[in-house]
Amino acid sequence: MIPFSFRQLEYFVAAAEHGSISAAARARHVSQPSVSTAIAQLEATLGEPLFRRQVSRGLSLTPAGQRLLGRARDVLALAAGLAADDGAGRGLSGQLSLTCFQDLGPYFVPRLLAGLRERHPGISVTLFEADLAAVHRTLQAGKAELAVTYELGLDARTERRTLAELAPYALLPAGHALAGGADVSLADLAAERLILEDIPQTREYFLSLFWAHGLRPALHQYTQTFEMQRGLVAHGYGVALSCTRPAGDHSYDGVPIACLPLREPVTPQRVVLARSPAMRASPLAQAFMDWVDTGADRAAGQRG
Repeated sequence: MIPFSFRQLEYFVAAAEHGSISAAARARHVSQPSVSTAIAQLEATLGEPLFRRQVSRGLSLTPAGQRLLGRARDVLALAAGLAADDGAGRGLSGQLSLTCFQDLGPYFVPRLLAGLRERHPGISVTLFEADLAAVHRTLQAGKAELAVTYELGLDARTERRTLAELAPYALLPAGHALAGGADVSLADLAAERLILEDIPQTREYFLSLFWAHGLRPALHQYTQTFEMQRGLVAHGYGVALSCTRPAGDHSYDGVPIACLPLREPVTPQRVVLARSPAMRASPLAQAFMDWVDTGADRAAGQRG
């Protein structure tokens, strides 16, 4: 007799994804005691704790929990596969976890999810937004099955589908002396106050464009969000670099921004839908990858 249930595994995976019992309960539309009891029963069956419980920081997986997470997803993936109606994947239902880099998400995720829902209305998606480093950690640990992210820094084992290639460009105040040209050099930008998002990997990537040409920007201003960065540029506080470009070159308060290509040749950043290497692809994750393979999303994010 199997000593645990699919429901216990489902609640365990939800708690691992969300980092708390209460968030897992909300995601699964059940009471907190239901999730707590299921996890306690699973721990009693396995004879070891699956989570570290910290009052101020929520749940974190123990080594035993990390080992179980991939296996639990495998079991649930196989069960979901048995429930599929036919070989084409019609009639799929269940919960899929997707994480995305916070700066890229608005350009790609809405169109992807809308297309997936049209094709597979029974699939629900748990969506997490985070900085680039956190997205990659979440994906590698198997806490999310899929990620919309830059290819930069991904493990070589990670299966991926290319969504777009975005070249970095410069943002300048509309009235800046450099704004009237056809392009702008990194050397000119290095002499200005450079406004950077203070996000791991993102920050280092844009600085590396200067370093590759022997340049060291003299002044930095760090922000936590893309829109604060754009707002500071629009109001003349400095200049910036980005790969993503909203449809409308204005700050939130309507002040125009000049966007110019870089004069130096630079390698575009590849945006991908990546699958976690920590587990086999569930039928739901495979359906999402197949949706991307149709090319129906290619119109998303091409502005740049």
